[in-house]
Amino acid sequence: MVDLITAIDGMVCVWNAYFWRIAFVFLIGLGIVFTIKLKGIQITHLGRNAKLALSGVSEGKGKKKLSSFEAFCISMGARIGVGNIAGVATAIVTGGPGAVFWMWIFAIIGSASSFMESVLAQIYKEQKTDGGYHGGPAYYATKGLKSRKLGIFVAMLLVLTFGVGFVMVQSCNASNALCGAFDFENNHMIFAVIIAAIASVLVFGGFKLIGKFSSTVVPIMAVLWIIFAIIAMAFNVENLGNAIGMIFANAFDIPSIIGGGIGTIIITGLKRGVFSNEAGLGSIANVAATSDIKHPVKQGKIQSFGVLVDTLLVCTVTALVILSYGSFDSIMAFGDKGSVLVQDVISSTPMGEAANYIIAVFMFIFAFTSMIGYYTMSESNARFIKDSKVTINLVRIIVIVSALVAAIIADVTVVDDISDTFMAAMASVNMVIVALLSRQVFEAYADWRNQKKAGIEEPEFHKDILSDSSGVTEWR
Repeated sequence: MVDLITAIDGMVCVWNAYFWRIAFVFLIGLGIVFTIKLKGIQITHLGRNAKLALSGVSEGKGKKKLSSFEAFCISMGARIGVGNIAGVATAIVTGGPGAVFWMWIFAIIGSASSFMESVLAQIYKEQKTDGGYHGGPAYYATKGLKSRKLGIFVAMLLVLTFGVGFVMVQSCNASNALCGAFDFENNHMIFAVIIAAIASVLVFGGFKLIGKFSSTVVPIMAVLWIIFAIIAMAFNVENLGNAIGMIFANAFDIPSIIGGGIGTIIITGLKRGVFSNEAGLGSIANVAATSDIKHPVKQGKIQSFGVLVDTLLVCTVTALVILSYGSFDSIMAFGDKGSVLVQDVISSTPMGEAANYIIAVFMFIFAFTSMIGYYTMSESNARFIKDSKVTINLVRIIVIVSALVAAIIADVTVVDDISDTFMAAMASVNMVIVALLSRQVFEAYADWRNQKKAGIEEPEFHKDILSDSSGVTEWR
């Protein structure tokens, strides 16, 4: 079994390196172009975007369709997870403290891409037999670019990326953290069964149950993690300045203990940043399409804000917890990465062994908030391929089995490599499609601005404002 896993990982690594060279060009190059054309909306409109994201807390009550706030919480549930804890730790071990700096840079650039893909998802969304809206790369590729074959390819790629790859990463890391905390001597079967069982309840419960679960749990857990991390930092507050200094000092110079050069730091920052905030992957676009709103731009602004919250706030807090432990050499001396490294660092504070249990609980809950977000995306794309109960149940089984298998295998390196490979392929395809359809986004944004200038508090979208609305079906 071990030999088979090693052989699979060896083959995956070759494709991983190749795909990420391509993904880097599209994610960064097009992200910069979008930022310039949107005049830095993710930063200049930060306050207004935050207000939009948090203003619709009660919108979805009594409705079958998801509100903008529920869609935002599902998307944040997908973002805020293992990537914010284990992913940050892995980034630091792999690329040094400077990788955190590049995570920040790519988050700012990526938030513009998230705006673009989310607006497109809203423009080209469609209502399915479950009464809810569905959309994303597969939908806007088919409707906007008039290519059903491309749409099916993208839908299948997205299910593999998130329904399999990302779900496996979440489940694997959660299982490792739980086994480490409760001393199960690497017997992951018990936690694997528990994770799969809870996942079954959630994915068979439907979008509205997922929306209610996420809108309740995600804000609470995100705040609790930040509070817990700040308390942990307080025990090493004298090292906080050094922690921040290491991030900037190593942004262009990887520590000799790791080896490599600037390219290693940048790619590591990009991989772990994109895994965490998912900007440009098309995943959040699937969630953005599910909300029932009056103008596509509203969801675009909300999701661009989500990218910044995920990386600039939540990931940064985790990074400072790790780096405030001491020198980089002392951190590497633990010999661990992922959630186990975070447990090592915090358990060395006066919190002691209790930290292991607390982090395990966070990992367990974050894994589920992420996995249900990934399931939401997978179901949406399955409905695109064929809107039937058989297809949906098949995807549900794939997600549950992926979670079960990853929790049993518990090899973080392998699941990371598989996930990263799919992620690079998905990002490359999605960003090209978004670029080809960018005109519609800029036209929708111009319409939003014009209505705002006219004093309209909540702009309403009509497809007639688009120069080409032939593929738009839900904005009559």
